Amino acid sequence: MTIQVEPQSQPDSYKEHCFWLLPAEPIKRQLHSIVQQLAKEYDAIDFEPHVTISSGPSDDDQTHTIARGIASLFSPGELMPVKLAYTSEYTKTLFIQFQESEVVRRMSDAIKDRSARPVNYVFNPHLSLLYKTMPVAKQAEICRTLDVPKGIHFFDRLRAIETEIPLTQPEQIKRWRTVFECTLGLP
Repeated sequence: MTIQVEPQSQPDSYKEHCFWLLPAEPIKRQLHSIVQQLAKEYDAIDFEPHVTISSGPSDDDQTHTIARGIASLFSPGELMPVKLAYTSEYTKTLFIQFQESEVVRRMSDAIKDRSARPVNYVFNPHLSLLYKTMPVAKQAEICRTLDVPKGIHFFDRLRAIETEIPLTQPEQIKRWRTVFECTLGLP
């Protein structure tokens, strides 16, 4: 099933668009449960678990074209978790770091190659579990005690969203807008 949103931008209207890999069930449900639990416990925002594979300036038409092409070229893929980690960066408060994947790297590069404007996104496969500014000691404590799904994580969907950069506020996340979404590997 493909979800398409009619493009609403002007030809010279460029905004930030992100391309996400979405986890397949049952990992998707498990990860979202963790995001919801952390959001509730730490008064943070709930969001859909995803791995950003590219981000850059584009308009809706270009984003839609790129996403459709990528989705038809690539099949669902796997990422292997390496560790649970944290940073002071709002969008990486607490995250699962994945091992580099050649297939997902090629997907990210293919998006950059098709972009009309330069894309400076540095591919780093991770899945955030919490967006919140908090003390490092608390982040470390959560990392030590949080139980996340082990083993290979399977990703079967591609979504392109419009967002704001830099992302530093929960209100910005509420304004995310899906431009395109479909199952990987479908024509």
